[in-house]
Formats: sequence, structure tokens, C-alpha cells
Amino acid sequence: MKKQKIAVGPGAASMMLIAVVLALSVLTVLTMISARSDESLSRRSVETRQQVYSLFSRAEESMARLDAVLASAGSQDRGDAYLTAVEAGLPEGMRMEGRQVFWEESENGRQLECGVKLNEAGAFPRAEWTLHRLGEADIWSYEFEDYGFDDAEAGEEADAGEDAAVEEESDASEEEDDEIL
Repeated sequence: MKKQKIAVGPGAASMMLIAVVLALSVLTVLTMISARSDESLSRRSVETRQQVYSLFSRAEESMARLDAVLASAGSQDRGDAYLTAVEAGLPEGMRMEGRQVFWEESENGRQLECGVKLNEAGAFPRAEWTLHRLGEADIWSYEFEDYGFDDAEAGEEADAGEDAAVEEESDASEEEDDEIL
């Protein structure tokens, strides 16, 4: 057997060099696009973080104004008169439902939904956070309804209802299997 010699002409090296340069150029362009996207995401993240911190700051300022109302009402009245005095002195934008006070802070399309539970007159702390939920302003179209103080209990009740539904479905499927047999 004769060995065949493969001859590589001067054009083959040039073609390989062109292919390598093109591949590196494509990788460079993809890297630039990725870097630009990362920069854009970082800027949006910083803006969002600033907006959220601004909302949290405003919520704490509103809580401080509410605390001042609670302090003045607590020094004057006890019992139901305390709640009446608190409701009369609530800062603008806050509403009272039973022993709960709700308000919303909005800025640049973001909304922070806030709620506190009022403790008894003279107690410290005078109020405790029960609701502190961040969202987009355009999706908050519902009114406050019955919010419990313990979200874990609500989750357990929902899980119990789902478990009961699953049990009913499995019982029904077992009955159907029995009928088929």
C-alpha cells in the first residue's frame, strides 16, 4: 500500500485563519451584548431598590405619625373611647377597621400595602405590624377584606381544604376502579 500524501495548499491556512477570526468576532459581539444586558439589569435593580427603600421609609414615617396619635389618645382615654379617639386623630390616608389600621404608600408604579394591629391603651408597643406587602400599583384593585393576623393559620386552613379535596378524589377513583373490576 502506498501512502497517500495530503497536500495542504497555501489557501487552506488562510481559510482556517478566517474561520478563527470570525468565531472570535462572534464571541466578542455576544460578550458585548451580554455585558450591556447585565448593565441594564443592574441599573434597573438599583432603581427598584431605591424605590422600595423609599416606600419602606415613608411607611415607617406614617407609622411614627400613627404612633404619635396613639400616644396622645392613650394618655386621654381608655377602652372604646381610646379607639374612638384614635379613629378621630388618624393621619390622612389611613383607615381603621376594628383594632386594625391600614394605609398604602405609592411611588412610581410601586405600592406598599401597610397594616398594623392596635394594642390596648397604655401598652408598649402601641401597635404591631401585621401587613407589609409590596406590589405593583396597577394590580391593587381590590379593597381590604378580612385579613387575619397569622398567615400561617390561613395557609394551614387552605392546606386542610386541599387535602380533603384530594381525599375525595382518591376515594372516587377507588370506587370507579372497584366498579370496573
